[in-house]
Amino acid sequence: MEVTPKNGIKGLVENWQSDLIAAISVSLIALPLSLGIALAAGAPAMSGIFSAIIGGVVTTLYRGGHISVNGPAKGVIGVILWGMIAMDDGSGQAFNYILAAVVISGALQMVLGILKLGRLADIFHSSVIHGILAAIGIIIFAKQIHVAMGTHSDDPSIVQNLIDAVMFLPQANPFVLIIALTGLLLLLFHSKISNRIFHLLPTPMWVIALSIPFVYAFNFFDQHTLSFLGKAYEVGPKLLLDIPDTITDSIMLPNFGKIATIEFWTTVFSILIISSIESLAIAKAVDKIDPYKRKTDLNKDLTGIGLSTVVAGMIGGLPIIAVIIRSTVNIHNGAKTKWSNMYQGLLLLVFIVVLSPIMVQVPLCAFAILLVYTGFKLASPSVFKQMYSQGTEQLVFFIATMILTLYTNLLIGLLGGLLLAMVTHMLLARLSIPQFFRMVYKSRTKLIKRTDGNYDLKIRGVANFLGILKVDKLVAQIPSGANVNIDLSETRLVGITYMDYLVEYLKTQRATGGEVFITGLDSHVSSSTYNRALKICLTSNTSKLSQRQKRLRNLAT
Repeated sequence: MEVTPKNGIKGLVENWQSDLIAAISVSLIALPLSLGIALAAGAPAMSGIFSAIIGGVVTTLYRGGHISVNGPAKGVIGVILWGMIAMDDGSGQAFNYILAAVVISGALQMVLGILKLGRLADIFHSSVIHGILAAIGIIIFAKQIHVAMGTHSDDPSIVQNLIDAVMFLPQANPFVLIIALTGLLLLLFHSKISNRIFHLLPTPMWVIALSIPFVYAFNFFDQHTLSFLGKAYEVGPKLLLDIPDTITDSIMLPNFGKIATIEFWTTVFSILIISSIESLAIAKAVDKIDPYKRKTDLNKDLTGIGLSTVVAGMIGGLPIIAVIIRSTVNIHNGAKTKWSNMYQGLLLLVFIVVLSPIMVQVPLCAFAILLVYTGFKLASPSVFKQMYSQGTEQLVFFIATMILTLYTNLLIGLLGGLLLAMVTHMLLARLSIPQFFRMVYKSRTKLIKRTDGNYDLKIRGVANFLGILKVDKLVAQIPSGANVNIDLSETRLVGITYMDYLVEYLKTQRATGGEVFITGLDSHVSSSTYNRALKICLTSNTSKLSQRQKRLRNLAT
């Protein structure tokens, strides 16, 4: 068995070589992705780099995780795009207003962590979260497909942007499109190329590197027209990445002038919710693939990410979260401690200084195709198929949340999706509103310690996403390695998010040597063949017990 790496300065001294080697691979991926995310959000390109650097340096100094990588992520793109449109007053300060919202959302995130509310992310229904992510994917795709085609859609509607992409296809600039299609082919087939040279760099870097020869071939450096099939198309510097000559020229300051508006606070809470949920979910995912099976202190991690987000917002950066792709690359390349995250941040700082003369030669469509590919994966047909396999009602929650988010904003999409899930649970359980909330919050769910040292967790009433915090408090009282029987026989309804929680606890407890059994579901009807699908007991054992008690009282009188 491998020895767990030391923490703190001792870990830095002991593992600096392996952490630095892993950080090189991570930074090569982070460089194009960070620039692309900023551009997709309508922000200055350097905003993404600032976030990646601060996510590496500042977050490492105060964090609850061991091996995850922090930086900007695609989840906030839709929020920032919406916020810039909503707060644009013609003064040219729209992004500065966004920076103010970023600062405040980071401060609130710190408060959540200090108050130990990291587990709040567990109460959000899983299908609703997937619906939001799919909407974000569609937003990214709809905006970036035009950059990849060399077309432009001014319509604020995301749906209309998609329609325009089809309508404008005959007008696509072939000299832009050929670069984007080359990048797309690389993304699709890079893993199947056996040549070792192609595996020296991560795929995003190849997309960027191989776009530059096209820039020289078509001479994007001078504004002019090129002919294709008898039609003239404009090419020039506007199609290239534009970054300031020095980092200090890229610094932008927040403007709190919109702090009294509903649009400002909608942006703040949207950033807060999506970044917190995504960071906490990714932290738990990284724990599962950590070869040393270390656990993240979710509350401390939330505080550290909030602190970094505040710093980023103060100088022109985007919100910071834990990012799964870069974290996975970090682990697979042998990183052992949190210091690899700091190294990748410092390496990015070096890269952007050294490579800036090269980066300004990269066409915007190369970054766009990276985001188009990412956006498609978030809302691909396979995602819809997966949701349907989990139950028809999950697909309904997913699609409804996605559509609501696309036509309004992330916050309304989230709240609307949660409300729909809650009302559906009421209807499926055939309960009135007062009965439903009594069976969620006053269900008499309790933990019993047996004389043999094992535990019984008796869950009663409605076990859905609203009740996860309650059961989490009970589960926290069970020592590692103990055997647990989770009895669901007296539940009226068990939601998919609740089942996800129980199964994850089962895996965690078994990893410590304890045995966990989930029982009492024989009389429940499942909404699909998926083992964690929503389960309903229409002839509730709870009602049977109350009827039995009434009969006993009648006999006694």
